[in-house]
Amino acid sequence: MFIYGFPVMGFQYMTNGTELFRMAAEQKAASKWNGNKWLCTCGKENDTKFCPDCGAKAPVKPWKCTCGRECDTNFCPDCGTKAGSR
Repeated sequence: MFIYGFPVMGFQYMTNGTELFRMAAEQKAASKWNGNKWLCTCGKENDTKFCPDCGAKAPVKPWKCTCGRECDTNFCPDCGTKAGSR
């Protein structure tokens, strides 16, 4: 079967949009720190900067900004202070 000159195969394997969004959300599950270790989206618990199994980068460790806010991003959302400059 051809559509606009391109071969089209495997329509029986296509899923609906809701299923695609669900699968993407599962893959994008946020990595979280648990003490000095973090759990990667691939399921491996690590204490390094990168996961040795899949190569994912470690999430930012939770930190307290000088303005008093608890942050888990690279910059404070309230005052803009960078995580390493506290």
